[in-house]
Amino acid sequence: MPAFKRGWTKALEDSRHSYSLTPLHDVVRTWQVRLAAAPAVDAYMDSGRDETGFVDLDDVLGARR
Repeated sequence: MPAFKRGWTKALEDSRHSYSLTPLHDVVRTWQVRLAAAPAVDAYMDSGRDETGFVDLDDVLGARR
């Protein structure tokens, strides 16, 4: 919930400055996709697959905001 709140707060501020609802729509669309993918992520995590040989994406791309 804190991640959604951060995104929503920033989008709300951006919308106030731009007089556009697009940032708010983008936040909603992003979270709809994340929530739709959650069952697949849970199933993958529950499958017991070993991920020890993989590289963390943050190590490759650096810390994301």
